[in-house]
Amino acid sequence: MRITGINKILGWVQVISNGRTYTCPTKQIDGKLLFKFNNHWHDVLKYVGETTQEFVKIDGKNITRIFKK
Repeated sequence: MRITGINKILGWVQVISNGRTYTCPTKQIDGKLLFKFNNHWHDVLKYVGETTQEFVKIDGKNITRIFKK
């Protein structure tokens, strides 16, 4: 399982698992970003790669950038 994209504006991540792509909801608990996959909550940081993109809003602008741990 690997996360390819994080959309912090809409609150979801894009996950690739066994060759299929899934869109999973996210939530923050105690400062950790978690996503729900197969009815279990997982830590985003465990599944991000070096090329994972994040979509964020900064100063009123929507920006896509490489996710930094």
